[in-house]
Amino acid sequence: MSPAGAVLTAARPPYFRVLGLLQVEGDEPVPITARRQQVVLVLLLLNSNRVVSLESLFEAIWGSAPPATARAQVQICVSALRRALLRCGLGERIQVRGGGYAIEVDQGELDLHRYEDLVVRGRSELAAKRPAAARAAFREALALWRGEPLDGIDSGVVRAHQVRISERRVEVLEDCVQAELQLGLHNEVVGEISAMVTEHPLRERLVGQLMTALYRCGRRAEALAVYRVVRQRFVDELGLEPGPSVNQLHQDILTGSLTGHGDAERPEPAMPWSSAGVPVPRMLPARVPYFTGHAELLAALQRRLVGDHGPHTELVTVLTGRGGVGKSTVANEIANTLAAEFPDGQLYARMAVGEEQAGNVSNILKQFLCALGFSASEVPAAMEDRAARYRSAIAGRRVLTVIDDVVDEAQVRPLIPGTPTCRLVMTTRARTAALLGTAVFELDVLGTGDGVELLAAMIGRQRVRAEPREAGELVGLCGGLPLALEGAAARLVARPHRTIGDLVALLRDERHRLDQLNGQGVDVRATLLRGYRTAPPVARALFARLGMLEPGGFGAWVAARLMELDAASATDALESLVDARLVDVESGTGGSTRYRLHELARIFARERLFAEFPSQDDADAGRRTFGTWPRREDEARSATGHGG
Repeated sequence: MSPAGAVLTAARPPYFRVLGLLQVEGDEPVPITARRQQVVLVLLLLNSNRVVSLESLFEAIWGSAPPATARAQVQICVSALRRALLRCGLGERIQVRGGGYAIEVDQGELDLHRYEDLVVRGRSELAAKRPAAARAAFREALALWRGEPLDGIDSGVVRAHQVRISERRVEVLEDCVQAELQLGLHNEVVGEISAMVTEHPLRERLVGQLMTALYRCGRRAEALAVYRVVRQRFVDELGLEPGPSVNQLHQDILTGSLTGHGDAERPEPAMPWSSAGVPVPRMLPARVPYFTGHAELLAALQRRLVGDHGPHTELVTVLTGRGGVGKSTVANEIANTLAAEFPDGQLYARMAVGEEQAGNVSNILKQFLCALGFSASEVPAAMEDRAARYRSAIAGRRVLTVIDDVVDEAQVRPLIPGTPTCRLVMTTRARTAALLGTAVFELDVLGTGDGVELLAAMIGRQRVRAEPREAGELVGLCGGLPLALEGAAARLVARPHRTIGDLVALLRDERHRLDQLNGQGVDVRATLLRGYRTAPPVARALFARLGMLEPGGFGAWVAARLMELDAASATDALESLVDARLVDVESGTGGSTRYRLHELARIFARERLFAEFPSQDDADAGRRTFGTWPRREDEARSATGHGG
């Protein structure tokens, strides 16, 4: 056993237990019976070592209508909990941090943490094809459960956590059964699987595991009967047929082509689905806790991703938009929402910036094949061979793949699935048309209402309600860009003593606005710079000169005048900036097309402008250009026949 494993299996029980009735025990048991204290402690434990805002505690205790005395009541609850933990020898655990509270919990002190660590170890052993070690870890994890998690605590927020934790327990049970079937323990587990299918009759992985176990126990007729009952339930309740993996398993049992039917044959049967010893990858990043809005877009994405599975299904969904608009967040949100619709796995990768494209995709294919159960030695060397094996590995299964930050569609062509049961979601800044087999969704910046809602989710509704006008102005100064709002929110959270108005006053100074929006992993300038570097030299030079303009739309003739180019060359340069997501098309077509710079792109262009004039003489030339701009604009309009 590894040293980490030794820590996980330490003899003393956890001090804090949530996998059943809430229990706290140090030198002696700590009775936590008051409802508000239970809710506060549970929310702190579920977010161990992280700050839980007062607004989150208010919502968990009172819902959307906290009383005027909510803050004082929470302080009383926290004080009582502190005294109780001190009395039983657990020390000063609850700390005031920023605008909320945090409880300090070390490794192994919370049963949920110990459970999750064991599950990670079990899945790692399963992926490494060590089913005995995987089974031991899974069974040790499941033994920590003492009933329904957080049973009896009356809170809508806590109930949402209960559902999430319970759902993950079923997945772990499925993983454990998978390891046990690989070990040939079908006789030992068939009763447990049968009870699980009774409780969860629509979980296809469980159904397949029960059919497999029954068949391998020599109970072929019962295995077929399970399929008939489950199929009828699917048709009656959902109006759907079971998935292809269960149907294929049914056919294998009917024809007798399923191997491993006796006690002597221990290897798991070769089947194109996860209960047959194939790992189920769960590679999606964690959801963003402050996700808001996009309801219509999410509904449209859901229809695309779980709709028709026919031969002409759109297998690729593209989310496109400017840098920082939230493409990755939306992709991850919809993928996590629909994870249950893709029970054979969810794969995720981010394209490395600047890496050679073919090598990048080849490395991702290797990563995916290993996650799907292939050893490194089984992964082909050539990218074409890797792509072929990848398509074969997911053929007939229900797998969702998410590829983030793609340069263009050609880059991910080797990752496109070959069967309609799988889906690929990709995010890209590139402007792309809807091609055959592809659905394209464009994300735009947020309006004031949605921007304020996002800000409230990040910094707390109470602060936004206290300064609604300033919150709206902050959204405008960020140009409605979610990434910029995230940077602003990070500053406000880090400085709870500062008001929204204080930050707004700083952001009004355009010279330092991009600096004020940086920090905590957010860099708006770097996002703009990435697009700038992809543009051709003449387009970059034009972009810098567009920093001379005041906010508002402009025509291609403006670009021609700024760069002393003919109309066609100026339009080409502008369209390159449109492709780089530095310039937006405002309205019109052909020669009447109007363009506009996003608020933050305009500020960045002005930075590039002065970077283009480093010497004093050049700076003077730049100032002269600014000073004569109104006259030059009038001349250009007259020369080109544009009167307005």
